[in-house]
Amino acid sequence: MQPPAVVVRRRAQAILGDSARLVFPAGGAFVLGGSNVIDAIVGIITRHRLSEVELRRTLKRRAPGQVDETLAELAASGRAQRVERYGVQS
Repeated sequence: MQPPAVVVRRRAQAILGDSARLVFPAGGAFVLGGSNVIDAIVGIITRHRLSEVELRRTLKRRAPGQVDETLAELAASGRAQRVERYGVQS
């Protein structure tokens, strides 16, 4: 997901005023510390919205070749669920 263009942000600011706050995607690199990768993921996604692409990228750095298995384990744990925001799976 790309942030809106400057002209779009300015128009929104003009309409909504200073009470509007623009939130950008995290986009940084996350480190999955600890021995339990599921706990580490939940710790991050509790505080930061991640797209599925960002989560896969993070998991690939921790455990290449086990991304799909880890996502299946996360889903089975019931501690996270997929959602769609602005047409992007998270």
